[in-house]
Amino acid sequence: MVDFKLSLGEEELFNKAKEFAHEHITPVAADLEKQDEYPMDVVQKAYEAGLMNLHVPKEVGGQGRSLLEETLVSEATGYGCAGLATSIMCNNLAFAPILIGATAEQLKKYVSPLITGKKVQFGAFCLTERESGSDAASIKTTATKEGDGWVINGAKCFITNAPVASLHSVFASTDPSKGYKGLACFMVPADLEGVEIGYTEKKMGQKNSVQSEVIFTDVHIPGDCLIGNIGDGFKIAMMTLDKTRAGIAAIATGVAQRCVDEAAKFSNVRRQFGKPIGANQGISFMLSDMDCRTEAARWLTRYAAWLADNGIRNSKESAFAKYFASDAAMQNAVECVQIMGGYGYLEEYPAEKLMRDAKLLQIYEGTNQIQRMVASSVILKENPPDKDTGFRYQYEGRDAPQI
Repeated sequence: MVDFKLSLGEEELFNKAKEFAHEHITPVAADLEKQDEYPMDVVQKAYEAGLMNLHVPKEVGGQGRSLLEETLVSEATGYGCAGLATSIMCNNLAFAPILIGATAEQLKKYVSPLITGKKVQFGAFCLTERESGSDAASIKTTATKEGDGWVINGAKCFITNAPVASLHSVFASTDPSKGYKGLACFMVPADLEGVEIGYTEKKMGQKNSVQSEVIFTDVHIPGDCLIGNIGDGFKIAMMTLDKTRAGIAAIATGVAQRCVDEAAKFSNVRRQFGKPIGANQGISFMLSDMDCRTEAARWLTRYAAWLADNGIRNSKESAFAKYFASDAAMQNAVECVQIMGGYGYLEEYPAEKLMRDAKLLQIYEGTNQIQRMVASSVILKENPPDKDTGFRYQYEGRDAPQI
């Protein structure tokens, strides 16, 4: 029998995260944006509350929680502020390739010290470059073998949490002539000579997260910083994104739900023509559509996470969740602003921030156009042409095409 109920432990974690967002994120998110500083105080509180590094195995010092549980925390924190949720949950992305490909010894040496102390520490996922976004095979950053170690040269951009990170997960080419088959993934401690933080981006939304360049100039790393084998980089990157896209979808679901709630509250209070505007069919239909999109996003997200937790490939489903949920968040945000009218356009109300924050969800960790490509590639592989029967075409005076 299919059971859509959360377990007691999952429900407790979800409620804990929602309470945290209500107390420590929603009240300060708008003011923090104006300070133009990394929201370290809030993130530290999230760390102390046990809302970070959920996916790290217990034997390394983590909580060993499921991806589904991660999405619950992401949804709750996303409801409070998408930018803060990104800052809080980014370690999930940064450490994912290490957890996928590293040995137990590597995890204890490089990851455990970052998650067991009293002060929060961060990782950063370094894949994107100025001329290499979703086209990972065109990465220009290189890793050259030198003795027992490696030398890293290159530059990454749009790297979340880069200025505060202690460890970078870096994808680099060991042989540019091999394309994606020459990629490898490395752990690069941020305090090594030659690691430099470059330009920090100024963004339209999600100002409570930070994205910067990371520049690697003749950075010498030991041999045990290689994750997996040479040539595993592309596979590790794709496996990472299959897991973490559900987290982005969950943040988007939180934003979408916040849009519903803010629009509904306003529709109950704002009166025109002698009645609340929510009593008008035009508004009530918008609210219904907004909530429907949110529920659909929630269950697509949880299903994608459940598949990963059960060892079932979820490339298509995680892509579905990411693009549907982030599109839902953006559409809900636009409609929230519309329902609130002139008030929705003012900075003193939450709608304009929700709209600015939602847009980035459609872009990072692979644009929604790329997500559709990922999903369609799986669909096509699932439905190869039948060489025995194929499709039968009828053409007058012409032969049927060969399939």
